[in-house]
Amino acid sequence: MASVRIREAKGGDCGDILRLIRELAEFENLSDQVKISEEALRADGFGENPFYHCLVAEILPASGELLGPCVVGYGIYYFIYSTWKGRTIYLEDIYVMPEYRGQGIGSKIIKKVAEVSLDKGCSQFR
Repeated sequence: MASVRIREAKGGDCGDILRLIRELAEFENLSDQVKISEEALRADGFGENPFYHCLVAEILPASGELLGPCVVGYGIYYFIYSTWKGRTIYLEDIYVMPEYRGQGIGSKIIKKVAEVSLDKGCSQFR
């Protein structure tokens, strides 16, 4: 299996994130409902007060390969507040390209969001 890295997304990843959002929508037969743009993703997730946070899964090139890392999955999450439980993290979307499924990439994304939840003192992960 190729080496996989789960990392926080950067503004420069918005093109890849949008590509994967469109793949997910196509899989769900809801392509016509995707109205978000790369610019909106960048503004909403990478400004001073982001509305969402995102992790990306990258396949890292083998030693000696000329190609750079390839983004093959993502997880979008945000924080909400429960009046009964307090801080909560909500995983909105998780997607891994079909050809990379079955390798534990989705599980790694979920685990990383859980780590963020613990680090931020959240009482719930939804």
